[in-house]
Amino acid sequence: MRSCILFLFSAAFQLSLAQNVEIAFRLAEKDLIPEGIAFDPSTKSFYVSSINKRKIVKVDEKGSSSDFISSGQDGIGEVLGLKAAQGKLWSCNNLSSDTMSQAMIHQFDLPNGKLVHKWVLMVKGENHFFNDLAISSAGEAFISDSDFGAIYRASQDRQEPELWLKDNRLRDINGITMVKGWIVVNAYLGFYKVNPSTKEIKTLPFPGYFPLGIDGLSAYRQSLIGVQNVVFPVSINQYYLNSTFDQIERAKVLVANHPKFDVPTTGTVAGDWFYFIANSQLLNFEKGKVKEPLKLKEVLIMKVHLD
Repeated sequence: MRSCILFLFSAAFQLSLAQNVEIAFRLAEKDLIPEGIAFDPSTKSFYVSSINKRKIVKVDEKGSSSDFISSGQDGIGEVLGLKAAQGKLWSCNNLSSDTMSQAMIHQFDLPNGKLVHKWVLMVKGENHFFNDLAISSAGEAFISDSDFGAIYRASQDRQEPELWLKDNRLRDINGITMVKGWIVVNAYLGFYKVNPSTKEIKTLPFPGYFPLGIDGLSAYRQSLIGVQNVVFPVSINQYYLNSTFDQIERAKVLVANHPKFDVPTTGTVAGDWFYFIANSQLLNFEKGKVKEPLKLKEVLIMKVHLD
């Protein structure tokens, strides 16, 4: 942990003058408490999830926003990770109470917002939290379950999420994406790649450093884009993979410690840009409620150019 923090401070200092980040669009609905964002290239629309309002907002090519999924529609819970793929929008969401806990995946049709499929996990005596997901070319969702330290799978031929892989190395798993046919995740001890055919887990090392606390994780060409919001300073980083895809050979801080940041969470690649939620304001949300509504600000989606 100490090595990771020192690396981030050093890199952020070296690159602070070269940062070129801008506001892509704003959402006036201050109390969304957003967490996930997805991009649909067919319509050039963005989708932003809301934890507090249990809904999904659509922002079209012209920047106009509207509810794509209304609050609580189809039993949707507090919405986190989103992915747009193959004409569908997939969402991780959760509901919990003193007597019941549900971890869910909702799949909606992108053209009309109609529910296509819903997977619900309820296991007595177990804690589950579906955080983010990656979609394979076969149309299956691989889901990071942060509380259970596992990857679940949702497929069209099953009515419930399937426990696909549980392993001690997946403790605190969060960011997840697909790279060259592999599942890549960030967990308690760093990056791992998982073979979807054999379930073999391999460390994806960054020699000399320990990149931890990656929330949103995206793939771009031969690199990974990670939103690092657990260690400080909070930063958006690009990790470049070697040609044999068995280690990270270098990294670049795209933006760090920006004055507009308030717990950035996840992002999405659109063309050669990385769009991300800059101010989720998650620290002002506890036990299903906004703690201090008067301190809320408009939601900022920022973007940074990739190479």
